[in-house]
Amino acid sequence: MLTAFLPIIAAMFYGLSFAFTEKAMKIINVSTYLFWGGVLAFVSCVLLMKFKNESLMFDMGASWANFWIVTVAVTAPSIGWVFTIYAIKNINASYAAFAEISYPLFTLLFLFIFFGLRSLDWTVFLGGTFIMLGSFIMVWGQMKI
Repeated sequence: MLTAFLPIIAAMFYGLSFAFTEKAMKIINVSTYLFWGGVLAFVSCVLLMKFKNESLMFDMGASWANFWIVTVAVTAPSIGWVFTIYAIKNINASYAAFAEISYPLFTLLFLFIFFGLRSLDWTVFLGGTFIMLGSFIMVWGQMKI
């Protein structure tokens, strides 16, 4: 039951992060921010290994396909986060949060392109249209300011 709330809990932490990142960008630079994020990611990894009894896996290279899937899966969020930080720094946190919300549409697009997801119907397209329209309105509104 709790697992159904994990995305909402994550969204709460992202909202908290965006709000504080906007203020932090007035105090430190992006490199310092990313460095401390990396340190905390390392600490999180060690804690997971200790308390969940997980070990690091290095056999993902059993095939090139697996290697590339894992490489893109761990690289793409880091690159996206860098763009998000610069958006927060140079515009504001609310704009970055609302513009970034278009990612579900891109998730579906990439699932279709790379993995052949075919379970798309009119509700997905309608929801995606509203997401993109809302993102467009936000970007357009920010450009007018």
